[in-house]
Amino acid sequence: MTAGRARTLRRRLLAPVAMMSFALVAAGCGGTSSSDDPTGAATRTVSTGPPQTSAPPPDAASSAPATEPASPDTANTTAPGTGSDSARCTAEGLTMSVGRADPGAGQVYYRLTFVNKSAHSCTLNGFPGVSLIKRDGSVIGVPAKHEGAARGRTVIAPGKAANATLHTLNQGVKGSGCWDRADYLRVYPPGSKEALTLRDPQLRICGDRFTTTSVEG
Repeated sequence: MTAGRARTLRRRLLAPVAMMSFALVAAGCGGTSSSDDPTGAATRTVSTGPPQTSAPPPDAASSAPATEPASPDTANTTAPGTGSDSARCTAEGLTMSVGRADPGAGQVYYRLTFVNKSAHSCTLNGFPGVSLIKRDGSVIGVPAKHEGAARGRTVIAPGKAANATLHTLNQGVKGSGCWDRADYLRVYPPGSKEALTLRDPQLRICGDRFTTTSVEG
């Protein structure tokens, strides 16, 4: 075989191999991207499991401002024995006196005074019970009747006084005489079952008129 013929034969054999190699190389270059995105951009992987919650930092609780405990309500309370909440005055906590006769137009008035000798305020509300007493303890005439309307609660501070007014007539008015003179005046403060006693009260009741008003300040 001549040299020229041999070269022609080699070219014919190598041409198909070259074409096959080119086709393989082209096929390999077309399969490099796994994304369906025509732009070739990378696709992020999204987890389908539950999200993971990060634990709070150890000092999260201490970093919150402390809450001050609510302060208790401070009520404006009235001290015992003062104001409208004062306890009733007792005979033990009072002293008593009777003023001089105050005559006028046939009428005679005596002021009956209660003084609070205790250390706290107390109240009197209503009419006192008043009687004239003989030395032997018997009652002269009848106890004083009520005159006028009750005047409500009277608060008496320590050392202060409240009063009621005793009312009778001058001798000879209404043509009636006078009662015997009393050795004692016995007085029950309003609401009390214990009495105060005043010796030789210089109180004379005439005309069968003997009344007392309600206690007032």
